[in-house]
Amino acid sequence: MSKKNKLNLEERILRNSKTQKKHNSLLMIFVTVIAIGLLVFFMLTTKTEEVNVFGKEDKGLHLTYLGNITLNENIRQNDLKNMFSAVSGIIKESDYATASLNVNNFAKDPKRNIDKNLKNIGFLNHLGLSTINLTNNSVDLEQIKQITRQADAKHGYNFTTGNGSNPLNSKITKKTVNGKKVASVSFTDVSSKYMDPRKATTSIALEPKIFMPLVQKLKKDNDMVIVNVDWGIPDEPNVTNRQKQYGRALVDAGAGVVVGHNTVVQKIEKYKGSSIFYSLGNVTSDKFLSENKKGIAVQHTMNGDKNKFQITPIRTTGDQVTKDNMNAIEKQKFFNRISSPSVNLKEANGGYTYEN
Repeated sequence: MSKKNKLNLEERILRNSKTQKKHNSLLMIFVTVIAIGLLVFFMLTTKTEEVNVFGKEDKGLHLTYLGNITLNENIRQNDLKNMFSAVSGIIKESDYATASLNVNNFAKDPKRNIDKNLKNIGFLNHLGLSTINLTNNSVDLEQIKQITRQADAKHGYNFTTGNGSNPLNSKITKKTVNGKKVASVSFTDVSSKYMDPRKATTSIALEPKIFMPLVQKLKKDNDMVIVNVDWGIPDEPNVTNRQKQYGRALVDAGAGVVVGHNTVVQKIEKYKGSSIFYSLGNVTSDKFLSENKKGIAVQHTMNGDKNKFQITPIRTTGDQVTKDNMNAIEKQKFFNRISSPSVNLKEANGGYTYEN
């Protein structure tokens, strides 16, 4: 019986190397199969659920308010029509619908940058929004002037609000809907350290000496005044004293609804018969925090002095905006976030309702 020849050191290393490569290949195949399986499972189990239309059986004016929409290069790679399908119904069924669009810096070439932002505005117009509140902290003054000027020419003067930092060059939208005059105006808190005053020129500065007489005049001439406010405080879940002070002052001046914009959802307050939504959060976002993927859709039925509201949580998952069906813990957290002593929230339709 012959003895096996002993391998020298070089031969042993070569043999072990081949064995290791074989094991690594099998491991990679296994990991790839698992990853594909998880991806398929995620795609099959992630369902897009539409936000239910609220209050259409009631007489009166039906309005919808949405939060921040970001349509940058990454998000635009998706099928946008399909992405917004969960909220398209409440937009189309509304007499008046509004949202906030972030102006993006797509390219160094100003012309290409302007064209891409105009496409975003055109998409939201096609989606059925009545007006959009432009917010800008990305492009220079000349570009935003071109964007708003060309948007006005294509979609009408009353589609976008903004383009001014004082009453002399401010822009306000006015529309008559179902016999009711609805005005919309946008303010930005340019004093925020997160805002660049040289770029935050799409809205009027949030200063009492400016907004008090302006909103008072709008209230005198219109049946409903919607005030958009970009607070300039990203990722702040709690309402600041400044927000509360200025939100209430806007109502004192004549705002029927204050629609606040922050990157996360904040509470709702009823003050002197008007509603202050301190922040509706985001409809779409390119941020990584889960809180930045969430927002609320507000449906408002106004009939004389009676006002009914439906608050529906929404979120972005993958390439879809969907109604947010939360678990018990998430639901309690959401309720704690939006509730206040002044608002009697009642659970309904996957969200909450209340009346003024």
